[in-house]
Amino acid sequence: MRPRNGARVLFALVAGLTGCETREECVPKPVPVTNASGGVYRCTAGEDCPRSSRVSLCVADTDTQLECVRCLDTECVLITPLPESC
Repeated sequence: MRPRNGARVLFALVAGLTGCETREECVPKPVPVTNASGGVYRCTAGEDCPRSSRVSLCVADTDTQLECVRCLDTECVLITPLPESC
C-alpha cells in the first residue's frame, strides 16, 4: 500500500507545480528612490535611505501590506504592496 500512497503524493506534487505559474503582477518590483537631480540614493543599510512619514523601513523579505524602503544592492528602493489578487 505504501507505493500507491507515494505515487499519489508525487502525482499531486507534480500536478500542483505544473499548474502554478507566477503572474507578472504578483512579483514585487522595487522602484529606485531618486534624489532631486534624478540619481539613485546609495546605501549600505535600509536605515540610510530617505523616506517620508508614511513609508516604513522594510524589516523582512516577506510580503508587506504597506510601502516600505530597503537597501538593495547598495541602492535605496521602494517596495510597494502586492495586489490582493496575489
